[in-house]
Amino acid sequence: MKNKTYIWTLVLFLLFINVGIMLFCISNTKHNLSGIKESYLREHYFLVNSMTKDIMAMKNRGYEIDDAIAHSYDSYKMHYEVQKIYLQIYKDKVSIYSSLPIEATLSDKEMNEEKDITEIHVVTLNERKYIQISGNLPEQYNQYALVYYADITDIVNEWDKRNNSLFIVSIIFSGVLSICLFILLEYLFEPLERISSISNKIANGEYKEKLEIRGGEEIAEVVQSFNTMADKIQYQMEELESHARERQRLIDDLAHELRTPLTAIYGYAEYMQKTHLSEEDKYAATNYILSESTRLKNISESLLELVIIREEKEIEMVSMDIEQLFKKVHQTENIKLKEKGIELVYYNELKEIKGNKDLIESMVVNLVDNAIKACSTKGKITMRAYFENEKKIIEVEDNGKGMTEKQLLQVTEAFYRVDKARSRKEGGNGLGLALCEQIAKKHHAELSFSSKPNEKTIVKVIFQE
Repeated sequence: MKNKTYIWTLVLFLLFINVGIMLFCISNTKHNLSGIKESYLREHYFLVNSMTKDIMAMKNRGYEIDDAIAHSYDSYKMHYEVQKIYLQIYKDKVSIYSSLPIEATLSDKEMNEEKDITEIHVVTLNERKYIQISGNLPEQYNQYALVYYADITDIVNEWDKRNNSLFIVSIIFSGVLSICLFILLEYLFEPLERISSISNKIANGEYKEKLEIRGGEEIAEVVQSFNTMADKIQYQMEELESHARERQRLIDDLAHELRTPLTAIYGYAEYMQKTHLSEEDKYAATNYILSESTRLKNISESLLELVIIREEKEIEMVSMDIEQLFKKVHQTENIKLKEKGIELVYYNELKEIKGNKDLIESMVVNLVDNAIKACSTKGKITMRAYFENEKKIIEVEDNGKGMTEKQLLQVTEAFYRVDKARSRKEGGNGLGLALCEQIAKKHHAELSFSSKPNEKTIVKVIFQE
């Protein structure tokens, strides 16, 4: 980690520094060259105007045009050679006079066909740099062209020296930076290496290991924070072990306290006790109580198995007829529905669903049971089964009291009751939705809740497969 940090930090620093210097040198050179070009362009313009006036004056005194050009060229050549500026005169693209120390002629690219355009280039002649400016004389003499060569070799060399000096400074600075960065990272990573060593020991269960506090104020704060964290980890690990044992006991107890099937058993038993029934009705009621008792036993055994094996073992899955499932749930909850005058309707678009029959039935009964508790007299509960986004959905909707967003976040927590007074009165223990969530997860499904206070609540069981 330290070596990678050192290398990448150094590379990034050097990259930014050297690229910055390079861009500065290029930009500065371009700026200076542009200024020199502007200066020499003005000088060329002045020279062309001056020569034109001289030629016109000599022509008025009787000179031939070629002689006037020659006299004017000679007068300016001596003056400019001292400044390392050289002149060429072209007539119809043929050089007739030149003060250059070497032979040089304009190429086709450097001679513009249009007579009124001035060309400027930077050229290299005999290893020396020149600014080359070419342009024709005014219209009445435009068969002649004046080419102006300004030797900028010394200026360019000076720029190169300055740029090289900057790069040498950057190399020295890079060396100093690399040494300082190495020392800094050694200092910074030393406590981190100690923290890493102690962290490995803590990961192996040696929670009593602590770091020695030394170094600057910031380092001491980091070390102190780490030691505090180690103390908290030790405490939390002990707490987690304690909570795990308590939670395991709680889950074991939950499996024995399933009350969903008991709802139907109690209802039919009370019905038999308070009502004079014929032998046929008694047989039907006792038969239903027996079947529900069997289902209670099966659910209890399935949940105990879930508690024991958790994720290690899959539950037995079979194809279930949705229509029969809804009918069975309606039959189970029928007495409660009649007592509160609640209407239960269902709509089914699915033929079947794959799952554990007893667990799925228990989950839907729990959802309907909660909906009954939420509804007032003359309420309505709707069960639906349908496809949504290529997923199978079982939905229970009621028009009861609804829940707030805060209540929705806690609704699946064990022992949580939205309305504690109502739940106690109706025998609720706050475990129904927590159990539903476990059953859904075991079926690779998830519970989705949406609600509006005093309007409705919708619970969806979304099967992923």
